[in-house]
Amino acid sequence: MAATFYLTQHDVAVVMNATLKNADDTAIDLTGATVTFHCGAEGDPDSAIVKAAASIVGSPVNGRVSYTWTAADTAEAGTYDAEFQLSWGTVIRTVPSRSGAFKVVIRPEVA
Repeated sequence: MAATFYLTQHDVAVVMNATLKNADDTAIDLTGATVTFHCGAEGDPDSAIVKAAASIVGSPVNGRVSYTWTAADTAEAGTYDAEFQLSWGTVIRTVPSRSGAFKVVIRPEVA
């Protein structure tokens, strides 16, 4: 999942989709899980611009999730680290985990 997702400052209702996978490239079974999307400044885990519920899309066994951006999420232009946190009660898993967070770039608005 080492991808970069691009938005423009003040964009709203943009849906980001991802398929969460295990190290062997199989989909993570999200049955019974809650999913939270985290996004913050590069290298600063205390600077979250987003910590909100994400949705499981379709059958949970396919590992597909989505997050819909809000105006508050995209207010500040910059490059951010992002990840999904999966929770099955006391079991918590962060994706991606083996190659670090993926990037979100919020470009400055032109007009």
